[in-house]
Amino acid sequence: MLTAVPFSINAPQTSGIAEDTDLVARRGLPMPGPVPGAEISVRLIATSDLHAAILPYDYWASCSVPGRGLTEIARQIETARAEVPNCLLFDNGDFLQGNPLADYVATIRRHRRTHPVIAAFNALNYDAVTLGNHEFNYGLPFLKATLSEARFPVVSANITTRLGKSPARDKTLVPPYAILRRSVVDHAGRKTTLRIGVIGFAPPQIEVWDREHLNGRIRMRDIIAAAKAWLPRMRAQGAELIVALAHTGIGTIDPEDGMEDAATALAALPEIDAVIAGHSHLAFPGPDFAPGPGIDPLRGLLAGKPAVMPGHSGSHVGIIDLHLQRNHDGPTGLCVLSAVARLGQRNSALGRPPKILREAVAADHRATLAWSRRVLGETRVALSTHFATVAPSAAMDLIALAKTEHVRKALGGTNWAGLPLLATAAPFRAGGRGGSGSYTDIPAGKFRLRHLSDLYVFPNTLVTLAMTGAGIADWLEQSVTLFRQIAPGAQDVPLLSQDVPAQSFATIPGLNYAIDLSQPARFNAAGALVNPGARRIVGLRLAGQALSPDQPILLATNTHRAAWILRGAEAARPRTVLADGTQVASILADHVRAEGSVGAAAGRHWHFLPMPGTTVRVASGAGSAAHLADIASYRPERLGTDTDGFEHYRLHL
Repeated sequence: MLTAVPFSINAPQTSGIAEDTDLVARRGLPMPGPVPGAEISVRLIATSDLHAAILPYDYWASCSVPGRGLTEIARQIETARAEVPNCLLFDNGDFLQGNPLADYVATIRRHRRTHPVIAAFNALNYDAVTLGNHEFNYGLPFLKATLSEARFPVVSANITTRLGKSPARDKTLVPPYAILRRSVVDHAGRKTTLRIGVIGFAPPQIEVWDREHLNGRIRMRDIIAAAKAWLPRMRAQGAELIVALAHTGIGTIDPEDGMEDAATALAALPEIDAVIAGHSHLAFPGPDFAPGPGIDPLRGLLAGKPAVMPGHSGSHVGIIDLHLQRNHDGPTGLCVLSAVARLGQRNSALGRPPKILREAVAADHRATLAWSRRVLGETRVALSTHFATVAPSAAMDLIALAKTEHVRKALGGTNWAGLPLLATAAPFRAGGRGGSGSYTDIPAGKFRLRHLSDLYVFPNTLVTLAMTGAGIADWLEQSVTLFRQIAPGAQDVPLLSQDVPAQSFATIPGLNYAIDLSQPARFNAAGALVNPGARRIVGLRLAGQALSPDQPILLATNTHRAAWILRGAEAARPRTVLADGTQVASILADHVRAEGSVGAAAGRHWHFLPMPGTTVRVASGAGSAAHLADIASYRPERLGTDTDGFEHYRLHL
C-alpha cells in the first residue's frame, strides 16, 4: 500500500495536477514497465458523506451507537485490502461537518492538533479525497488550515477561486486531479506500474448555499463542463485508469447545465472508468434507486460504468473490483475487461477498530464530550422532531422564536421595524435518509450544548428577507413538496415522498394555514414550478386576518434557504434586510441563556385539511410513542417496527 505524501491546499498548481508516487518511485528506484497482454486486478474502496462520524458515538444523545462511524467500518476496509494485492482507498467528500465533534473542532481554539477526521484519514492511509459542499460550512480559512495536515491528494475540478474563459483556464481551489503512480502485481505475479487518474467534483450550488461564508471567493463550474475540459488532459498526461470522485447524486444520463445530481451523466463520458457517487446519502447499488436510462441498481452500473454510493456516516463501504488488461489498441494501452461494484457488508464480529485510528481522535472525542455537556438553561417541555413533519412542534416553535427576537432587536429603530416579522424552522433530524436514530428528542429539564447542536445541526447564518404574502405562500408550497398527493378515501398510503429529504420541510410559526393533500405539489423537489394551478396551502392567515398577496413581510431564515429564494431572476428576488453573519445556532444559544427557561406546548398553527375515511402511514424513530400526543388529532395507531428500526403509524386524516 501507499505511504502517503503531504498535500497542501496552497501548493503550486501550474500543471493542474497533484502528482503522487509510491515508495518505489520516491526512493529513486526504476519503475517496472508495462507488459503487453498482462492482466491486473485493482480494487477501489470508498467512503462518502462521513459528516465527522469517526467513532460510533451519538454526541446528541450522549451514548454509543454501534453500527455507524469510520472506526466501525475500518475493519471492513482492512479486510477488503487484505483480500487482494492492489487496492486504493478514497473518500468522496462531506467529511468535516455534521455533529458536535465537528462543531467543537471548528469553534474552539485547540492546541495545534490535526483535525480528527484528517488524522483518521492519515492513519488509514487514504489515497485521495475530494471536497463536498459541507466542507465549506465553517469558512474558507478553516478549510485551508484543516487540509494543510492531509497526507494525501485533495482534488476537485469544478471548485475554483477564479473562473477562466474556459474550464481548462480556471484557477481551482485544489488541484483538479491527481495521477497516482502505483507499483502493482499482475496476475502472473510480476510488478508493474499503473497510473491511476483521480478527479473530483462537487455540486455547483456551493457558491449559493454558502454565499455568506464564501463571499465570492469561491466560484463553481458545471460538473460536466469541468470534466470535459480536464479528462483529456489526464489521458494526455498518462492516466491509464480514471476514477471520478463525484460528490454528486445519481440523476439523469442527459446532462443539464448546473445539475446537482450529475453522477450518471458523468459516467457517460468516455474517459471515465469508475465513479464514486455521494451527496444524497443513499446506497448504490441497491433498492434506493429504481432502474432507469443509464442506471442499473442491481449490477451497480451508471452508463455502463461501475459505480458505488456508500451511504453516509460510515453506514457502508463502497467496493469496485476492476479486471484490467494491457494492450495497445485503446487510447491508453489499458482496457477494463470486467468490473464488479458492491457495498461491503458490516460484520459485527470483526472486533475493535484499529488502535491507531482510535488514538487519532481520542483527545478531541474527550474534549467534545466535556464541551457538549455544558448547561445553557432548561426547557419546560420536551423538544422532539419525531412528528415534526406531520404536526406543529414545540422544537420548531423555539427555533422560530429565537430567530424573530434576534431580528427584532437588530432592526429596532429602523424603517423595517414596523413590518410583520416571521421566521422559518425546519426539522433537520427527522428520520428519512438519516435513519431511524436521526430524530431530536430532548427531554424536559436541563438544556445542554449538545441539545443545541441536536436542534440545529448546520452552521448556517441568519438572513432576513423582505417578502410579500404571495412569496410567503409560494415558499410554503415548496416546503410541502415533501408530501405525496393523497386521493380521498385512500387507505394506509405513505404520506412522505422518498425522493424529498425530510429536512426540506419547514414551517413558519406565526402563520395559520391548512395543507390540502388531495392537490398535486405546485413545485417539484428542485423548486421548479410544475403545477401552476395547484395550491396545497389554504386559509393562510396572519394575526387572524387573511394574508394579502401584496402584504409586505419580513422573513427570517438561514443562508441555505435564502439561497434558494434568491436564485431566481434578479428583478423577482426579495431584498435582503439583515445578514449580520450570526449563526442560527448561536442565536438559539443566546436565547436560551437569556431566558433561562424556554419551551412551550406547540400551537396548532398548521394542520392537514380533513379527508374523512382516508388514512396514511408515517414512520418515526424509537421513543416516538412517548410523543403521540403531538398527533392525537389524527388518532394514531401503531403498526409495528421495520428492520431498519423505524416505528410505523397509521394516521386518520
